[in-house]
Amino acid sequence: MKYHPYYLYTALSIAVLYVIITLITTPFFIQLSMKSALSNDIEAAQQEAYIIASMSEGITEKADKVRLKERIQKSINNTNTKNVFNSVLDWSGKYVCYPDNKKIGDTPPLSEALASGIQNELTGEVLYDMLFKKDDSIQVSEIIRLTPVEDSDWIIASHINREKVIEQAKSIRHQIYIAFLIIGLITLIFFLGSIRIISSYYEKQLALKSTKLEDGVLNLSKLNASLENYQKNLSDFKRERQEEQKIAERQKAETQAETIDSEETKTSKTTTKQRILTYVRNELLPVATEDISYIYVENTITYIIRKDGKRSTSSESLDLIYSYLDEKLFFRANRQIIVAISAIEKITKFGNSKLKIQVHPTSEIDIVIGKNKAAAFKQWLDL
Repeated sequence: MKYHPYYLYTALSIAVLYVIITLITTPFFIQLSMKSALSNDIEAAQQEAYIIASMSEGITEKADKVRLKERIQKSINNTNTKNVFNSVLDWSGKYVCYPDNKKIGDTPPLSEALASGIQNELTGEVLYDMLFKKDDSIQVSEIIRLTPVEDSDWIIASHINREKVIEQAKSIRHQIYIAFLIIGLITLIFFLGSIRIISSYYEKQLALKSTKLEDGVLNLSKLNASLENYQKNLSDFKRERQEEQKIAERQKAETQAETIDSEETKTSKTTTKQRILTYVRNELLPVATEDISYIYVENTITYIIRKDGKRSTSSESLDLIYSYLDEKLFFRANRQIIVAISAIEKITKFGNSKLKIQVHPTSEIDIVIGKNKAAAFKQWLDL
């Protein structure tokens, strides 16, 4: 990966920022979750206390109280593993029913908290603040609420299991950290993957623009070379013309016709090339004329398209190239394109007395033969 240090620095920056956010927000989520859980536990314990109180109202017979005590003990047995659980006290402050049978008959450790539980309604938020407040001087009683049973000497006591609540808070903290870790990893992978895809796309676009720029520079250098060759050929042509004119003036009338015929013979095609020298970027590539499908000019650049679809360029003009091609195999369709007979796939009428040629490989420009050349093209096809 070309820019791997930048990806590493980006990943580390995101990770550090995410850890900071996690450390800041985790206590808030723990507090929110625990307050909601404690509120639900307190409400459930109150409902259970009301049910036990309703069952115990007006029972004075000793035998009935014994049976009721057994039923209540059976229903609350081992419920002290919950965050909030209930027990039954008598007016002397001793346990009549308790989730742990061993504590039946014992007295709650903090009697002062009983009055606090009766006078104040503890909510989940208040209970959370009391349990997790850092001030060690504040003690939290195990009993958080007392519900008297009418016409009875029993009291339903709601207890808070402080160790269980703290353990649950630690479990929630652990789960939140795991959730943040998973979300962070997914977010980081998605973010880095998105950056990688976007950067790859722009790298390809940049490479494509660079390639086009190189082609433009190469074509410009070819144009400059062609211009220099043209100027040189033009000066040579003028010099030759001047010499021919001097010779023509000295020759007789009968030799002038021979001179003209000789010049026409010289300018006519005497040889046919088997290969054309082309360019593919900075490389020279000879292309056999039998492999050429068509040749065209666009923006003063001569493009040679082979039968396999590959394209190269030439510094020579279309006129010069056509001068040494075999006229039986190639036809000058118009000023812009030369077509090989082997490349023609279909010929259709186009407009008024015009013809349109479809070739293989498909041409990027339309190949149209004007009505002035249509007859010559048909005759060429019959050769």
